[in-house]
Amino acid sequence: YLLGTDGFGHDVLSQILHACRLSISIGLVSTGIAVSIGVTVGALMGYFGGWVDLLLYRVVEIFMAVPVLFLLIVAAGVLPRNTYVMMAIIGCFTWPTAARFTRAEFLKLRNQDFVQSAKSVGLPLRSILFKHMLPNGVTPVLVDASFLIAAAILTEAVLSFLALGPAGQASWGKLLNSATGEAGSFLWWLAVFPGLAIFLTVLAYNLIGEALRDAIDPKLKKARV
Repeated sequence: YLLGTDGFGHDVLSQILHACRLSISIGLVSTGIAVSIGVTVGALMGYFGGWVDLLLYRVVEIFMAVPVLFLLIVAAGVLPRNTYVMMAIIGCFTWPTAARFTRAEFLKLRNQDFVQSAKSVGLPLRSILFKHMLPNGVTPVLVDASFLIAAAILTEAVLSFLALGPAGQASWGKLLNSATGEAGSFLWWLAVFPGLAIFLTVLAYNLIGEALRDAIDPKLKKARV
């Protein structure tokens, strides 16, 4: 056992590797849900502007004010504690940033010649938004998606540490929680190795986001230097 065992004699390394699948799945699926909702809402705001933009932006602000972690804690008490519920809640309440980025890009694109040409030939709205405008404005959303994945992984770890994560599945947060033995003893390897896995995974996705942002706008990198 390279990384030792837990209080029940189970191999820690195999649990960390198995929990990696759970954390990354929650991060990817919840981010996919968030980006899908955010891009759709942001596209409508940026394309139409006016009262549509005003109304939908108020909705965005309402969702931004919702504390996702608190909502997940409440949901753990009234809904089944499984992976799909967690994915759905995280995804349905973390889309506002994607909506804001998409809105900003579409506000710049809606008066471009290729958009006006698409309107003039009578293309359907869905085609204009998602076939012509979205490919030209999706890059900032990809940057945001990387940070959303990291945040979702961290959220799942916190909930599992509080014993409110998906039931019956190995997770990094549960391993951290089990670092304190029943007799009050501290099993340091159950705190260090799962904690290191969380740290490195979240750091990796944040670095990917930083790299994408620097690639999109090199001026930001020069300003930090």
